[in-house]
Amino acid sequence: MANKALNDSYWYLAIGYFNVILPGFLPRSSDISAIFWHRARSAKAQSTDVVKHPMTVSRSRQMARERGARARVWAKEDDDKANGVWRAGPPAPQKKPSERPPSSALIGLSLLGNLDGIYKHSSFSDIELHTLTTGSRQRSGGMLLFGYTFVGKLWLSFGYDENGFDKEAVENFWRTLLSCIDEYLIN
Repeated sequence: MANKALNDSYWYLAIGYFNVILPGFLPRSSDISAIFWHRARSAKAQSTDVVKHPMTVSRSRQMARERGARARVWAKEDDDKANGVWRAGPPAPQKKPSERPPSSALIGLSLLGNLDGIYKHSSFSDIELHTLTTGSRQRSGGMLLFGYTFVGKLWLSFGYDENGFDKEAVENFWRTLLSCIDEYLIN
């Protein structure tokens, strides 16, 4: 059996996920800056509560088991395809973007934190670490915003189901998000 201290360490955990709940509307107040920072504090408080929750370890382990089972299915599909025995299933149904705003959250937020504490740059004196490539899967009809700091920089990546959203709306969201980052975090 593995060392218990290693099993209880957060380094041993699968990447988990949780929901941050924020209103889907803007109040009539004209002070957008106050609204932005209020929602940022709310998201931070919710994230902190989840990370410090006593069920985090057991929940993450359960999620790891579920993700492991799915990964084995995908790996078999990849192996079968490479060996010429794979048969494509029926195509996924094409969804039309909804005319009205959704009543539930459609974006996932994955915050890995400061990865410079994990990647010890001084241990690789002959190699300059300058970027990190991440990989993620998202469910159909969803969006995922992935954020972390690495080599002293904030990195964001944004993925979404192209069949689930109007392209113009998504591009407008991304432009607005980057504008908010420039306005509230950089300036």
